[in-house]
Amino acid sequence: MTGLDGGAWPAPLGNGANDRTSPVPLSGRGRVRWRAALPHRHVTGLAVAANGLCFVTSPRRLLALDGPAIRWSADVLAPRSCLLLGDGLLAVADAGGLAVRDQLTGSVVTTIGATVLSDPVLLANGLLAFLAGKEGGIVLRAAEPAGGTRWEVELDALPYPPLVLRDEVIVVEGEVVRAFGGDGGARWSAGRHAFRAAPGVADPPGEPGEVDGVLVGLPGGGVLVPVRADDVMGYLVIDPRRGDVGAVPAHLRPGAPVVPLHDRENGRELLVLPGWPETAAHGEPRPTVTVADLGSGATVQRHLVPGAPHAMAAGAGGLVAVAGGPPLERWSRYHGQPGYDLRAECYVLFLDKDGIRGGWQPGRPITGPLAVGAEGELIVPLPGELIGLE
Repeated sequence: MTGLDGGAWPAPLGNGANDRTSPVPLSGRGRVRWRAALPHRHVTGLAVAANGLCFVTSPRRLLALDGPAIRWSADVLAPRSCLLLGDGLLAVADAGGLAVRDQLTGSVVTTIGATVLSDPVLLANGLLAFLAGKEGGIVLRAAEPAGGTRWEVELDALPYPPLVLRDEVIVVEGEVVRAFGGDGGARWSAGRHAFRAAPGVADPPGEPGEVDGVLVGLPGGGVLVPVRADDVMGYLVIDPRRGDVGAVPAHLRPGAPVVPLHDRENGRELLVLPGWPETAAHGEPRPTVTVADLGSGATVQRHLVPGAPHAMAAGAGGLVAVAGGPPLERWSRYHGQPGYDLRAECYVLFLDKDGIRGGWQPGRPITGPLAVGAEGELIVPLPGELIGLE
């Protein structure tokens, strides 16, 4: 049965848990190990296979890099990233659906017809699950990699990537988080204050506000849920095993990249995420990176950074990479104009449970997500170039 590729970064957000964490430790030395030229400025997704091949998606192209050399390229409709499957295959959004391609050659093995609305995820039983449009509505669809729909469920879902937690696939429907088994059967649903087991039990009552960001799987088996409403802003933790929902007792910024970090030495579960800006001496906002205790809500670390953080990736050893800076559009418009030198706003830093461990200044904007390479290097996209940072 086809499974995940098993590489350093086989899924768009690192793995099916969406936790932006690799099974490979990050080196984090802050030195450039390799550079590869890219034919485009902006990257929408990165994936790294077990054999070290790196797959780079842009809005209209998929590249396979073997070291610094382009092994093959294909024109595709790739709004985000590709998913690396076992048996030397990958799945990527393309015109008319999901294209399943050979990793070594790029040739199309099969096409799964659909209007794809989210990145696909791989279920424990080998099925590909994704959100798709159907007759003016939305369905959660599970398809075989060889083609053919196994099951689908109609939903009023938000187009965040599904989360895979053990043998369940979890999606967002308004203010409700809903889980299904590998056969498409309803398992449970949860709102801000209630957990309901399925089947045969009504959803939690509707409440104002909605989920505002990607669901993240936590090391202890819970689901981290960003929420935004008039009376609450922050995160919930759903524990399906205990059947409860609790709020993280802190005013944290929802909807941004977040990485769970286990502090085994002190018995704490931490979250690394962009913090609320701080006001500098002259009144201008300064962006921050925050490390918060998931249980108590206490701020463990807060670091001022040169620019807004917008990308994160973590390694197996507890080292987290955070990157930020001006958007490419702002850079193109203002950098080099009188009084505008934006190079200092572009950065990569490495931190762990004890603080900042190092960093790197690219001198140019970072133009997409981060990923972890097969040998522990951090893969960083810049305009027209991909950097392997050890």
